[in-house]
Amino acid sequence: MSATASPSSSASATVATATAPAADAFAPRHLWRHALLAGLGAAAGLALYATGLRGNTLAVAIIVLLCLSYWATGWLPDFLVSLLLMFLLATCTSLGANVVFSGFTSSAFWLVFSGAVIGTALGVTGLGERVASRLADHCGHAYGIALTGFVAIAFALGIVMPSTLGRIAILTPIVLSFCERVGLAQGRPGRTGLLLATALASCELSTAILPANLPNLVMAGTAETVLGLRLGYGEYAIALVPALAVVRGIVLVVVAMRLFPDRLTPLAVANTANPAARTPMHPQEWRLLVALSLMLGLWLTEPWHHIAAGWVGLGVALLCLGPLRLVNPDAFLKHVKLAPLWFVAAIVGLTAAVDHAGLAVALRPALSHLDLAQMSAPSAYLVLVALSMTLTFLVTSNAAPALYTPLVPALALGAPLPVKAVLLTQTVGLSTLLLPYQAPPLVLAMALAGIGIRDATRYCLATALVALVTVVPMTALWWHLIGLLRLH
Repeated sequence: MSATASPSSSASATVATATAPAADAFAPRHLWRHALLAGLGAAAGLALYATGLRGNTLAVAIIVLLCLSYWATGWLPDFLVSLLLMFLLATCTSLGANVVFSGFTSSAFWLVFSGAVIGTALGVTGLGERVASRLADHCGHAYGIALTGFVAIAFALGIVMPSTLGRIAILTPIVLSFCERVGLAQGRPGRTGLLLATALASCELSTAILPANLPNLVMAGTAETVLGLRLGYGEYAIALVPALAVVRGIVLVVVAMRLFPDRLTPLAVANTANPAARTPMHPQEWRLLVALSLMLGLWLTEPWHHIAAGWVGLGVALLCLGPLRLVNPDAFLKHVKLAPLWFVAAIVGLTAAVDHAGLAVALRPALSHLDLAQMSAPSAYLVLVALSMTLTFLVTSNAAPALYTPLVPALALGAPLPVKAVLLTQTVGLSTLLLPYQAPPLVLAMALAGIGIRDATRYCLATALVALVTVVPMTALWWHLIGLLRLH
């Protein structure tokens, strides 16, 4: 069971590490922190009240701000913040349990559970070690090569698999096995760097591929309905892949190497330590491979059978726990951790509360008055990028396109940018994540890998800051070269 314990103990140790500083969060010397955040929440509430927000909209805005502050600072354990969010939404709003606790019925929640089962099965059967061994042959020579390889794999998988949650559910256990394979044990910075780079690549780089994630589909569908503008797969890729995939991918690798520097175990030593990885596949590995192939096939054909990724994952998890006899249920229950499940449920509930409380709708009147006609093309482009980033920060990446896209006709009126440029500029903001909660799939990856909120926040902020001085201007330059945007 040593292989079984690895992913679980990894998550457990990370959660313990993340929450250790907050274990004595209510000691007298720390009470000023809670007073500070409560004061900031009250001040923000008064300011929002003065702008006309009332009822559920105002309450949700204050609650979300308070809980996001706790998540960002780490002044309370993550699972306590998750429970606090659900408690406040349930008692201080009239949204109802079906909204507040919608995370427990979401596909993402059950993907966390099924991902834990599948990750355990990959460890028990040795299939994860085998896949990691093959990857180590190509990517295990140096830390930078490994980072580049997994970022590239995350992007390539986005071309064939239109589900960010599904890509992360598959990749995370493989990265964990790879880390064990090349000597990146729990607590090593390189392990955190590889996991975060792969997860963020799955979320951000897929923005450059039209059908690869939910925000893209929302944007394309709304654009066709509201603007009568149909986005083609090829023209979309030409406009966005060079900067939003290639340049941003380089940013993810470089920042990970700076924030989480590390070295891999020399490949020859790793091969000697793991001779079993070169043996023929065992029957258990074949059974798991068939189950994973079935899962991947059902994920790819979701548009036809309409069974959500979470329910497909749950079915495969049940096969692993039951008929396939790959994971011992009793042993699994001893290792499963509840904190990641609460975290995912809270994030999904937060998104649902923001939507049902009409927080996005309340912002629309102010945004519709934004006048770009008096600006130069570069200034208008930067303002639109800032607008998209702000909306993604306020209502998450899933909801931001539904708010931004209907505003495009008003924003483009008299603007020095063509309508298509105004529309596509939102993708630059959508792919620039400041905090983990902005992308629910990233939260899923953190839960599966046991990544602490502090490390994820540092990485998101650092990559976003670097992207502002690299990806943002290079996107504008590329659009100028292909005739989508005139910079003079």
